[in-house]
Amino acid sequence: MTASRYRMRFQKREALRFISHHDLMRVFELALRRSGLKVAHTQGFNPHPKVSFALALPLGVESLDEIVDIDISHEDDPPAPEHVVSKLAAVMPPGLRLLSAEIATGRPRVIANEYECELPPDVTDLNKLQVRLSAFLASTSHPFSRDRGKGKTPRSFDARAFTESARLDGKVLHMRLIMSPEGGMKPSDLLQVLQLDPNRHLVTKTKTILAELPDTQDDESSN
Repeated sequence: MTASRYRMRFQKREALRFISHHDLMRVFELALRRSGLKVAHTQGFNPHPKVSFALALPLGVESLDEIVDIDISHEDDPPAPEHVVSKLAAVMPPGLRLLSAEIATGRPRVIANEYECELPPDVTDLNKLQVRLSAFLASTSHPFSRDRGKGKTPRSFDARAFTESARLDGKVLHMRLIMSPEGGMKPSDLLQVLQLDPNRHLVTKTKTILAELPDTQDDESSN
């Protein structure tokens, strides 16, 4: 028996935007069991389903374009991607919608993410916000420190270096934020840079941009 890797794009919306990355993994693992698809497992004493997400989504953020790799075992020809999507979609909970699948090679690496942030109705002084945004984009660097919680050292980085583009369209802020092998920047970071309260703004990821990497290890643990 051999295995083929299926790269799936899916949406994570509604109440499910508040579940953790670990809980999202459990949702997929349970759905795969119910679907009847034969998921390949890692080797070793404690084998795990070969399910790997391209990136963990920040808690509370909706997404129209998430990516997960799932290795499916088969004896003859690999199942058609449409068949895999159909079987898995039938057992997915509300808020998770599978969009497409393709047979893939290698491992995905996210190089950028695009987001939209809808400003609350009571935000009226858009001119000042535009001035702050223009000043930030015109700067060569903007040091920023993210609080990581009690007992953890804050993460400091250059917010400007991680912001490929940003624009204000009416009351919608569009952002394209860069990811690097060392990490990236959250949309809430840019909101704070612009003096906006990240807890009052609905953020939606609209696109995930990938770069392909060669597969250097056959039996990797799931993320």
